[in-house]
Parts: sequence; C-alpha cells; structure tokens
Amino acid sequence: MRLLEKYKTMRKSIIIATAALLIIGLLYLNPLPKEKVSEPEKPINITFTGDVMLGRNVNPVLYEDPQPFKGVINLTNNTDLTVINLESPITNSTNPRDKLITFKADPKFTKSLKEAGVDVACLANNHIMDYGEEGLNDTIQNLKAAGIMYVGAGPNITEAYKPLIIDIKGKRIAIIQASEFADEYYMPPATKNRPGFAPISWEHIKSAIDDAKKAGADYIICEFHYGNEYRYTPNELQKDISHKCIDEGAFMVVGHHPHVPGSIEKYKGRLIFYSLGNCVFDMQNPETKRSMIIVVTIKDNSSTVHIYPINVIGYYPQLMDVDDANAFLKELEYYSNVEIQSKNGVGIIKT
Repeated sequence: MRLLEKYKTMRKSIIIATAALLIIGLLYLNPLPKEKVSEPEKPINITFTGDVMLGRNVNPVLYEDPQPFKGVINLTNNTDLTVINLESPITNSTNPRDKLITFKADPKFTKSLKEAGVDVACLANNHIMDYGEEGLNDTIQNLKAAGIMYVGAGPNITEAYKPLIIDIKGKRIAIIQASEFADEYYMPPATKNRPGFAPISWEHIKSAIDDAKKAGADYIICEFHYGNEYRYTPNELQKDISHKCIDEGAFMVVGHHPHVPGSIEKYKGRLIFYSLGNCVFDMQNPETKRSMIIVVTIKDNSSTVHIYPINVIGYYPQLMDVDDANAFLKELEYYSNVEIQSKNGVGIIKT
C-alpha cells in the first residue's frame, strides 16, 4: 500500500515537473510581449516671419547683397521648419495686372530664400496675382526648383486649400493658408476651374482642417493674410475666423498683412498672432520697420514661443538691441491679452 502511494506521489511529481518544463520551453520559444515604452516626444521648432517682398526697391539691393536674411539667419536656418509670407510673385513676366501697386521678384533670388533656410512660402495674399496666372505658375515652378514648399495657392480652389503636410521628428504638421483679400479684377482667387490663391471662407477652412485630421496631422497651423493695414489690433473677421479655427482643432493661428506687429491672443489655451508685420520690405513709415520673428517650440501638445523683435533696416531684418527689444515687447504686451516674459531682449510665451 505504501509502495502504491509512493508510486502515485512520484508520478504526480513527474507530471508536474514535465508540465513546468513544457511551459518554460514555450515561454522561451514564444516570450510574452514586452510592454511598449513610448519614447518622449522630441521638441519641434518652427520659425515664422511676416511679409517678405523681394521686388520694387528691394530688387536692386538684392543685386548688391543677395541675402536679405543675413541679420537673422540663425533664426531662419537653424530650426526644423521656416515659414514666410511671400508677398511678391517670382517671375520674369512683363504683363502686370492693371492695379496701382504691383510686385515681382527676380527668379534668381529664389536661391537666396533657400540658402536662408526658408522651407515654406505662403502664397495666399493680395499680391501673388500681380502678374496673373503666368506669375503664379512661374512662382510655383521657381519655388519647386529651389526645393521650397508652398501653401495657399494652386491650379484650382481644391488644390489651393489643400493642407500642406510635413512630417517632422515623428509628428505630422499641417499648414492651411488663405487670404481675406479677393477681387475678380485686381486679385482674383482660385475657383473650381481657375488657378489662384485660397480666399478666406469658413466652409473651405473647416473642410481643410477636416482633411488635415484625416491625414493624421498631430498639429494643425492656420495662417492667414488678413486684417487692416497699420492696425495693431484685430478686426471682427480676424477674431471670428481665428477662434473658429481653434474651436475646430487648430493648434495655433499666425497672421500677416497689416505691415505692423499685431496683438497676440490666447484663446482656449492656444495662441493667435494676428500680425507678424514686415520682414523684408521697402516701406518708409517708421511703424512698418518695427516687427518680429517668432520661433515656436511644440512638444506634448503645448508650445513655447520666443519672440525676436526686429528692425527693418535697408529693407532687411536686423535684431533689435536689448533695450529697444524690451520696449517693443512691453508695448506688444500692452495690446495683447498674454503675459510676455522678457529675457535679454527676447520675449517668451508659454501655453
């Protein structure tokens, strides 16, 4: 009887040991999946400038000194992305539109933009059609040849409103761009069957934001050419469109056109820069020669913005000295609804 019990005990032990060995073997051959550890998000740095116009009085200066960004090249050439508003078509066309002021840039200076680190040119503005469809098409071809992306214009309104999608450091950035100013004679926008720029229309903007979401955009940036010239604060259209964009999921809004630095608004935790003012331009009004370039650092759905006050001297941007920059930032904060920290003449805003 004892032998039988001993045999049963040994048999049970052998079965348990065999089962354990089988389990160990299976785990060795098919190990349990390791818990995936997500890598920390890398910061993305994007530079935005205001109006860049390479024609009229700027043109002869470019022949003498072909790098208009030399005074701020550390801001434009050392970030992950640099976005400008290109206020002059790049074309050799000799057929200007019949309007009071027309701009055009010599195609040879497209290279200057690329060498300065410019990655994206916004084309939806009130001067991109100064030389008609020919000028627009030339501009697009010259930008492409230089390796510069563009947004806000195209062969039809669908393409003009198509979000520009850029992958940076594992994140997908979408830029949508449009202009408030459209006129069938002086500045004709794109239509279903006609080339041109994207005219501001909430229906189209919302559709573009939806398209950006469908494309997997992590951060959507809306950039508009809007507002009143020489006005520091936004009009109702600017506020309405900008707020709607953020309500719809935009990460931030950037504006230009007034030729002076506009107020900054924090809306639902997101930033709206209503006007970055001039960057490369030949205007003589002293107020149009004080402006800013911003560098936006994006990480973990938040942003830190560094504001670099500039003076436009000899049509080219130069960083302000510390005292002037601090005074500029104090004035900018006065007509904004955000707190701007100041450090060595550089403004800082965090969200």
